[in-house]
Amino acid sequence: MRKTLLLLPLGIPFLWGLPALGAATPLTYQQKCLHLLNRITFGPRPGDLDRVRKMGLKAFMDEQLNPGHIDDSPCEKELEGYSTLKMSSYDLFRAYPPAPFALKKANLDGVDPDKIKAINEKPRKILDELSAAKLIRAVDSRRQLQEVMTDFWFNHFNVSFQKNQVKWTLTSYEREVIRPRVFGRFRDLVGAVAHSPAMLEYLDNVNSTVDPRYVPEDEMSAYPQMMAMMENRAGKPKQNAGLNENYARELMELHTLGVDGGYTQQDVIEVARALTGWSFQGPYFLLNPNHKYVDPATIFQFQFHPRMHDLGEKVILGQKFGPEEADSMAEHEGEEVLDLLCRQPATAHFISFELCRRFVSDNPPEGLVKKVAGKYMETDGEIKEMLRTLFTSPEFYSPKVYLAKVKTPLEYLVSALRATNAKIEDPVKLSQYLAAMGEPLYQCEPPTGYPDDAKSWISSAELLNRMNYGLALLSNNRSQATVDLAQVVPAAQTNDEKRILNGFFRAFLQNQVSSSTRRVLMKRLKDPEITHAVLDDRNKEIQVAKLGALVLGSPDFQKR
Repeated sequence: MRKTLLLLPLGIPFLWGLPALGAATPLTYQQKCLHLLNRITFGPRPGDLDRVRKMGLKAFMDEQLNPGHIDDSPCEKELEGYSTLKMSSYDLFRAYPPAPFALKKANLDGVDPDKIKAINEKPRKILDELSAAKLIRAVDSRRQLQEVMTDFWFNHFNVSFQKNQVKWTLTSYEREVIRPRVFGRFRDLVGAVAHSPAMLEYLDNVNSTVDPRYVPEDEMSAYPQMMAMMENRAGKPKQNAGLNENYARELMELHTLGVDGGYTQQDVIEVARALTGWSFQGPYFLLNPNHKYVDPATIFQFQFHPRMHDLGEKVILGQKFGPEEADSMAEHEGEEVLDLLCRQPATAHFISFELCRRFVSDNPPEGLVKKVAGKYMETDGEIKEMLRTLFTSPEFYSPKVYLAKVKTPLEYLVSALRATNAKIEDPVKLSQYLAAMGEPLYQCEPPTGYPDDAKSWISSAELLNRMNYGLALLSNNRSQATVDLAQVVPAAQTNDEKRILNGFFRAFLQNQVSSSTRRVLMKRLKDPEITHAVLDDRNKEIQVAKLGALVLGSPDFQKR
C-alpha cells in the first residue's frame, strides 16, 4: 500500500495527559447527547447530534437497544454482493478448500488435479468479505449499538481466522452465535459459544478426551469404553489422546469468572474433564472412501462424542458432578457446568466490569460495576437490562468520563469515515489500513482479544498512522473512500484559514474543542505547510486537507 505524506513536523505536539473536557462542571444536555453518541455508536455522522437532541436521550437509547425495530435495508443492500456471508461452513470449505485437501480429494474422486488447481480459490476471500462487511456495517448501519456490541462480544469470545479450521467456521460464528445474542441472556451466549466449532477448534477442545491421569483406577475399570478410548489396537495408550485444558481455562478466566474469580488450577482440570467429548464433525473424513455414508449436513456442526467423555466424578467450585453411568447424561453434565459458572457473582462482576470499561472508562467506578452486576444477578444475566442500567446511571454521564476513552484503530477509522460522511469505495483494501494500525480484523491470535485501554493504542507511530490516514481520506488519495469536503465543511471553499479550522471543529468535534487543541492548531495556521505562503507573500493557498487531518489527529478526535 502506497504511503501518504507524513505529518511529523505538524503532528504529535498534543498533550495526552490533559483532563477530559468539562471535567470540572456537569455536562450540558448537548454534551450528554454527544457522549451517548460517542459511546453507543461508532461516532456521529453529520446531523446525528441534532437528531438525538430532538428525540431525547432515552428515546435514542431505547431505539438502539431494540435494533429489530430499525429499518437497516440500505446497509443490507450494500452487503448483497458478498456471497460468502450467507454460506454455511461446509459450503465455504467446499468453495475455498486448502490446496492439499483439494488435490487429495481430486485423486480420490478421479478428477484431474490440474483442473482442481485451476478452479480452487483460496480461503482468504472469506476473511476479505468478513472484514469488508464489518466495516460497511460499522460505518453505514443504523443499528449502531448492535454493531458495537457484536464487536464487543466477538472480542470477548475471541477466535482467530489464522487457527486451522476456524477460517471456515468464522462466518457462521459471528452470524449465528454472536450477532443474534448481543442483547440476550449471557448464559445463552456462553452456551452458543461453547457449542460452536470455531471456539472448539480455536481452544483445542475438539480433541479433548478422557485422560487416565485424572480418573481413579477403580472408575476406569467401571467404564470399559473409557479404557477403550485410551488404548490403540495393540492395547497400548494412544499417543495423541488426552485432556486439553485450554478452553476450560479461558472459559473461566476470560469468558465468565475472570482471572480473580476464585477458581483453582484443579477447577480448570475438572471443567476440562466435564467438557471432554464436546467436539464437531470435521471435513477431513471426506478423504475416506466411505464418506458417502456420512451426512454432509453434519460437517462443521457440534457433536457430542460419548466415547471421548470422562464419566468420572468431578468437583468444580465445591460442587460435585457425576459420576455418570449413562451416555445420555454425559453431555448434560457440561451444560450444568456452564450453568454453575454463569450464575456466580464473580461472573456478574467480571462481565459488568468489562461492559463498564468499554462504555465508561478504562478504570470504571466500582460502585457502577456493582450496580450493573446487581442487575445481572437480578435478571439472570439479561444483557439488555445491564446496558440500560449502565446507560442511565449518573456515573455514565459523569464529567470525569466525558471524552476519556481513547479510540481503538477500528473506532478511529470508522468514526473518521462517519464524521466526514465518506462513501466507501473498496472496503477490502480499506481494512488493510487497520492492519497497518495494529488491529487486523478477525486475526487477533491471543484469546484475550484486542485490548480496550488507552495505553495499548497510544504511541507516536500509531498516532502518525492515524493522522496519515486522515490526510489520505480528506485528500481522496488512496484512502479507499471518497469525501465531499465542501459538503461536510462549507468553509473549505474559502481562503480564510481560521474559518476553515472552525468549520472542521464544528464538523468533526461538534465544537467540543479543548483549549490546548485550539491553541496548538491556531498556531499552526501560519505554518508554510498549511498556508503554502513564503515569508511576506500575501498569496496563500490553504492546504485544507492537511488542516483537517490535524483535527482528525488531535486528542479531541482520538477520544470518545
